[in-house]
Amino acid sequence: MIAVIGGVKTCVSVRMTMPERDIEKQRKQDEEALLNAGIDINNMGDAEEDSEDARFRRYYEGKMREMASDNYWNEVGLGGGDFGGYPVMTPDEDTDIRVSSSGCSYNVARRLGGRTELAFVSVVGNDALGMAALCELEKAGVDVSAVKIAEGATPVGVELHNVVGDLNFLRENNSLMGELSPKLIDESAELLDRADVIFMDGSLSVETMNYVSEKYADKCKICFDPASINGGSRFAESDLKAYLVIPGRMEAEAMTGLQILGMDQLMAAGTALEERGVKNTIITLKGGGIYYREGTEAEIIKPEKVLSFADTSGAGDVLSAEVVYRLSLGDDLAVAAKAAMDETAEYLKEVAK
Repeated sequence: MIAVIGGVKTCVSVRMTMPERDIEKQRKQDEEALLNAGIDINNMGDAEEDSEDARFRRYYEGKMREMASDNYWNEVGLGGGDFGGYPVMTPDEDTDIRVSSSGCSYNVARRLGGRTELAFVSVVGNDALGMAALCELEKAGVDVSAVKIAEGATPVGVELHNVVGDLNFLRENNSLMGELSPKLIDESAELLDRADVIFMDGSLSVETMNYVSEKYADKCKICFDPASINGGSRFAESDLKAYLVIPGRMEAEAMTGLQILGMDQLMAAGTALEERGVKNTIITLKGGGIYYREGTEAEIIKPEKVLSFADTSGAGDVLSAEVVYRLSLGDDLAVAAKAAMDETAEYLKEVAK
């Protein structure tokens, strides 16, 4: 059986878009704005070079050129002839805004639901968002008997992604995560004692990480995905003894305190993790590849096609879920890692379509 321990949140994800600009339409708008300001665009070269009128015109010619550049994502004008301020970007009507139940452990549990016996140890608020998350988990075939319904608001995360999908801004309210405590672990002992693999993420406190490690590190395979840089930092403060850790590159930096820019640094990070009690490491790399380390043996495994500029949001959770599933079947780690990488590559191909 697989036990998954971690937080649930509602994610509001906003991805910026790059709509096509109608440059001719923009030029006409700018010309109209200049005419409304009393500037004769047909005689702009007649003014004396150093006159106030010439400086004024040159200034707004620069504004026009700036607004026609690719630095502006949306179609804007000069503000109806009001030259006292700056151009204001208008909202794009087709901005990609998504609201969904989320969280690393939540995503892993949903992907595993129905494929194997699985229990989810978590907490949600007694609000509509929490009830919606529970409903989605149950539909996916996940045992939610160990999910605590607490008084309060289910955590919400607001993510702002740039036009290529990279996360540029994140804000969360995570106060309810404090309910994921050693007490909840004890209350879920009947399920956790049966687990062959325990997966947990970096939403847990250092205290809870340590408690799970103390109780179960010698009984089953503990797999840890930091899920964020903050989760990586909490791992660095903990005494967690893991069979496997599955960070991204920047999360691995937070876990080890090392800068990772190439193979030598990846090897050093793997060694640092081994020295602090981690038996095996998989570091996910941009484009679908992984750094894989089992014991002292390490290599980089690449998919058949590296998707260097793919939106990798969610890919780490896909990989973690598949690794955990394969380990629960008794597969060797090498087999599990290869199968997980292939599954993640397929996911990225679908995202890129």
